[in-house]
Amino acid sequence: MEDDSDSLGSSERRVSPGGGPGGEEGGRGPDRGPGSDANWALAYYGEECFGVEVVHYAQSLGQHSGSACLEVKAQELQQQLVIENRNLKKTRNFYQKLLQQDRKNKGSESKLLLGKLKTQLEELRSKVDFLYSVKKYVEHHLSSLEQRPDPADPTLLSFGPQTQTGHCRSPLQAGSPKGLLALLYARSVALDGFIQQFFYTYRYFCTSEQLLRFLMERFTTATRGPDVSGNNVKILRRTLDLLEAWLTDCKLVEQKPECSLLTKLENFLNAEVVPVDSRGETLLATLHRPQSPRRQNPGSESPISVDRDDDSSSMLSSVEDAEKRQHCHWRVSRVVEPRENTFCIAAALPMPCYGSLLADPSGASPRAQERLLPFSQSSYSAQCTAQQLTLLQQEVFLGCHPVHFLNSRVKGVRDSASTPNKNVCRRVTPAEGGSLFAGEDTSPSDSALQRLLAYGDSVTNWISAEIVSSDSFKAQAAALTKFLLIGKHCYETRDFATAMHVLAGLENVIVRQLPAWKHLSSKVCEVLEELRAVQVFLKSDDLCLMGAEPSRRGGRRPTLPSPRVLAMHVQQLERGAFTLTTGAYKWTKLRSIARVVSQVQAFQEAPFPYGARRELQAYLRGRIQLLSGCDLHLLAADHDGNFQQPSAQRHVHRRIQDTLRRVRANFQ
Repeated sequence: MEDDSDSLGSSERRVSPGGGPGGEEGGRGPDRGPGSDANWALAYYGEECFGVEVVHYAQSLGQHSGSACLEVKAQELQQQLVIENRNLKKTRNFYQKLLQQDRKNKGSESKLLLGKLKTQLEELRSKVDFLYSVKKYVEHHLSSLEQRPDPADPTLLSFGPQTQTGHCRSPLQAGSPKGLLALLYARSVALDGFIQQFFYTYRYFCTSEQLLRFLMERFTTATRGPDVSGNNVKILRRTLDLLEAWLTDCKLVEQKPECSLLTKLENFLNAEVVPVDSRGETLLATLHRPQSPRRQNPGSESPISVDRDDDSSSMLSSVEDAEKRQHCHWRVSRVVEPRENTFCIAAALPMPCYGSLLADPSGASPRAQERLLPFSQSSYSAQCTAQQLTLLQQEVFLGCHPVHFLNSRVKGVRDSASTPNKNVCRRVTPAEGGSLFAGEDTSPSDSALQRLLAYGDSVTNWISAEIVSSDSFKAQAAALTKFLLIGKHCYETRDFATAMHVLAGLENVIVRQLPAWKHLSSKVCEVLEELRAVQVFLKSDDLCLMGAEPSRRGGRRPTLPSPRVLAMHVQQLERGAFTLTTGAYKWTKLRSIARVVSQVQAFQEAPFPYGARRELQAYLRGRIQLLSGCDLHLLAADHDGNFQQPSAQRHVHRRIQDTLRRVRANFQ
């Protein structure tokens, strides 16, 4: 085995500064949590995915053994992870035991020891986080060294001039479908993000069937060569990696993958892969495994991402609440965008388990629905309601894949500002023109994105209906105030999806004309301007939520983007031609699209840590189902509180109502 230390050293020039084991902040970089999947990070950051401290630490591995090959480095790193995880588990168990004793005894003797243990626990978690980042780096570097580049026709790919950032390869500018497929076997693509970007965007220039056929042909050619060793072995391994990525991508994106493709893949695995490599059995198991909904951290590889102690979670929650009170104030007077320190990193805690929103939207029996009080009469606080709405929104969001946000215009997805108020149950018609995907028709499909947008429209209509159905000015003002506070809490905690639903419900033309707005205080009305400023901020930049956030243990803060705004950003990038005059596809355009949609998986890996309150969730589901499809015009006409009437007219109306009541009583 040849020495790989030089190759590791050369990679140092291709990464940006980042955090190290001690949690030092560096330049812009992705999450370094153990539960994070590096696919989205490589697609977003590319060659700047790993910090310089990660590279230095990877170079130092294996020096005491006198061998610098990557296999030795990976083995030593795995041993360190086992030891540190064991130490972390022991420290956490001891801390929880001591914490329970302190709560029972209610004494101050163990307070000092608890503080020291808590600090030690944070340091161990930070160290394990860092080691998992090094493991990801070594794994990807090992993959890049085990395959040699496949020489492609220079006319199939177009590279730009080499930049001054120290990259080993000139940036790819354009390529034909054949050239882009051949580039999957290049030596450097395992670390520069090309493979991840390719699987996000390949549908623009080839079909899933064409990609599968290409991979199978490469595998078959390598196995039937004169010498199944050396470069052929490297091609086999890379092909199996790509087949696994294709299979995972197909099962996540397609609601009902084509049976013919899966049958073709199964026959290929049994006939060609299993006799050659044991990974064929693993791929067969993945093929036959039913696809379960995404309800938890999709990359929870490390044990520290689950089973955290209660006191630590409450400590982090209190810290985050304090930070929000100090830093999350949106200044809207003469300033549209929020301050940069509005968004700070928080620990990504495990998401709680709760029932499916899509399986039973009502969450209650018909008899229970009849007893559902109007929202203005409910006793739930704005903060508690906002948190449960966030969990409901998050559950639907976790069912989306980045590819679902592509080619959305042909499926009827529009900007809500361009469509009038309508019944949310009405199906939007697809746009005129052909699909942007290769080999796909223009028929609309019930994709996860459309279900996510339909849920958002239901919430928006529910909010408007709750307000206009209030039976008095006082109840209307209370409902407006509560929804404004819900929107404020949502955007301060980075649930921008629910915040924009609240804004859309309040901006309804009927709601805006209600006289109850005049009874609100100026401080409450300012929240509406803040929500409008947040909307302008979200629309200003397609990567505004992935800015240069400081790195901290646990990864980025939980975030729910506005799905409609994100879809509009992708549609804007999809405008214009995808090809040059030579027929080559613009990879710069495809790369930009891949970076934007990669945010979806980044946000899915940091779920909100709120505890589910099933009673409140059932109540919200019932109210949303009851009012989401109602006609707001008819609903508003049935309530006199929606119209400003002179005092004399109100007096006459009251007398008429009293007379009708007496007449009705006489006939009974």
